[in-house]
Amino acid sequence: MPSVIILCKTLLKGGAEKQAITLSKILTEKKTHIILVNWCGNQIDAGNHNYIDHNSIRYIGLRGNPLKKYIRLLKIIKDEKISIILSYLTLANFITGITKLFNKNLLTIGGIRTDKLPFYKFFFEKIVHNYLNDATVFNNFSAKHKFSARGFNPSKIYVIHNAINVPALDKNHKEKDSLNIITVARFVGPKDFQTALYSFMKLTEKISLRKFKYYIAGYGPMENEIRLLVGKLNLNTKVEILINPPNIADILKTCDIYLSTSLFEGLSNSIMEAMVAGLPVVATNVGDNEYLIKDAYNGFVVPCRAVDLIVEKLEYLAINENVRNDFGNNSYNLIKNEFSEEKLSENYFNLFSKIALS
Repeated sequence: MPSVIILCKTLLKGGAEKQAITLSKILTEKKTHIILVNWCGNQIDAGNHNYIDHNSIRYIGLRGNPLKKYIRLLKIIKDEKISIILSYLTLANFITGITKLFNKNLLTIGGIRTDKLPFYKFFFEKIVHNYLNDATVFNNFSAKHKFSARGFNPSKIYVIHNAINVPALDKNHKEKDSLNIITVARFVGPKDFQTALYSFMKLTEKISLRKFKYYIAGYGPMENEIRLLVGKLNLNTKVEILINPPNIADILKTCDIYLSTSLFEGLSNSIMEAMVAGLPVVATNVGDNEYLIKDAYNGFVVPCRAVDLIVEKLEYLAINENVRNDFGNNSYNLIKNEFSEEKLSENYFNLFSKIALS
């Protein structure tokens, strides 16, 4: 079994952080010698901390200035006889790549979780990928194609989709007086809440006799703008904004349709969680959404900002309860069969073997 460090910049809330601790748990369960290292040791979400403790994951949070942290990291590598470092996101990828310079026998694998990066991050990631690390894991094929076309060495790119724990399906079947639509996302521009809210408004106008509720769950810098737009569209009684709720899984069980209007993605953890809850999904055709949503099977994939088409798909699901239920069951079965934690561990062990032999 290899000895592995999983290195993150922080362990605050986020998709990359969630996948890092998920992989840490899986490797721990597989009796791998694994240590989860947090570069900014004081930046850890309470929920993530509880998850680490609950799953008995070996965890080290680095403290002090960058030089002190790096010396501690090198000592961990030496003392623990680490053979592989996996990293997530730009800073951690860079640190991993630099570490490779000091230890040629170390296998270093970076991680990119989106199909779009700011120029400066793309520049650094490209250098680290092409010249320092042994490989980079992308969580979506969309990024692999886009980044390869812009100079990333394609032979060093490996795509491993995210995984998620899939418990037994337990939808809340209590009678509701409204049809509930939900979006779970950070309150930032690329999530395009403007399109989501305009689509919801048009849906309520089109089916005026049906009572609707739209839940927006998340947090972020655009909270005030979202609230202002809700007021401007006279949706205050129909839209409820939930700030960083701890019980997303329970909320999803009370909903009927999941909506995602993102302008770009990697592989969406939020959509995956909605599928675990047995929800049909309407989502924009970005990132690897097409791998999660099979059109007219468990939902619909639509172009970005296509308000009228989004309304059409939401309306179809809203007025066809049997279709909603069938699509929701299909969502659950698809996520269970194709995105299991067991499949994730298998993919990573295959990757370790392949790189070690190359």
